Amino acid sequence: MNRTAFASRLFCIALVIAIDSPFAAPAACPVLTLIRKNYCPATALETRLSQTIYWSVREKEEKNSGSVVLAPDDCFRVMVGNETWVSNGITLWTFNSKANQVVVRKLADVDPALLPTHLFAAYFATLPFREQKRAEGGTTELLWKSDSVAKTGPPYTSIRIWATANGCITKCVLTDRSDNLFTYSFTGTVFGKKAPKETFDFVIPKSARVVDSQK
Repeated sequence: MNRTAFASRLFCIALVIAIDSPFAAPAACPVLTLIRKNYCPATALETRLSQTIYWSVREKEEKNSGSVVLAPDDCFRVMVGNETWVSNGITLWTFNSKANQVVVRKLADVDPALLPTHLFAAYFATLPFREQKRAEGGTTELLWKSDSVAKTGPPYTSIRIWATANGCITKCVLTDRSDNLFTYSFTGTVFGKKAPKETFDFVIPKSARVVDSQK
């Protein structure tokens, strides 16, 4: 699974930082505590997203929309634009509808840091965000900025998020080291809802080219 592709397609994918990391978010802002609780691998999550990527070198904008369903035990279904990622906790299917190709692999062979079930926790829940603005009974704006030019760690120089009073993220803007902007808006987010079992199985289209990497 390509790390760059996940970073551009999903929203904040690369490196998992442990929940007890020394970089854990300060407890001063109550919204951060709620975000950490909501966006952890053990919490089921469903949301719809709109994605806008601005490529600074090409000065070109790319837009996509999709949906995310996450469940414990690394089960997920992520659909963004032409791409779909589905896992039942054992098998991972990656489908590109434009290329009409499915790649099948064992989930155990995939770097855990790239799994969507861990990604929200990696950035939203553990980096040391600082509160920027807070509307009375409304949205809180939080900002994390890198204080290092190191090539390790998160591939972003800043992450700005907007969250409701109950810790639900409605928007985030990520800036990478090449000044590309990744903007995600989330709607209809639901926590703790149990999805049907078939959500995490993928039916391969009969006409699709299959690349089986399970062997």
